[in-house]
This record gives sequence, structure tokens and C-alpha cells, in this order.
Amino acid sequence: MSRGRLALTAGVLLLVASCMLPCLPFLELSGISMPYQDPTPEMLEKQATDIAAAEHRLAVHAAISGALALIGLAAFFYAWKYRRSRKADHEV
Repeated sequence: MSRGRLALTAGVLLLVASCMLPCLPFLELSGISMPYQDPTPEMLEKQATDIAAAEHRLAVHAAISGALALIGLAAFFYAWKYRRSRKADHEV
């Protein structure tokens, strides 16, 4: 497998991972945020702490996915530049 194809494959995988990574914490936050019908004060307090923890996890996952997306875009750019240089070498 050539460097260009490897970089392209890694870029695609990293971009897909960066899109999928925040999905589970977002769904968890959505489920936790549903209000109870007649909650007790203890239930509201527990729900508030669970929501705060889920929001923190979502923020961490979003930051990690942003970093993965940047690395994936860099791999795409590398693959593009590598393929262009290889094409130029073969044409000469």
C-alpha cells in the first residue's frame, strides 16, 4: 500500500471517527435531560449532577473529535500532495 493511499485511508477513518465520537455522549445527555413527571427534590438534585457530568463528557468528546478531524484533514492534505508529486514525477 502506497503512502498516499495509506494517508487517504487514515484520513477517512479519522474523519468518520470524529463524526461518530460525540454521538453516544449526546444521546446520553438527551436521555438524562428528559424531565420527570413528579420528581422529588432528591431526584432533581441527582438529575442535575448527572446532566452536569454528561455535559462535561460531551465537551471532552467534542474536543477530542475536533482534534481527530484536524489530523484527518492533515492526512487528506498529505495524500493529495503526495499523489500530485507522484503524478508530476511520472509525467516527466
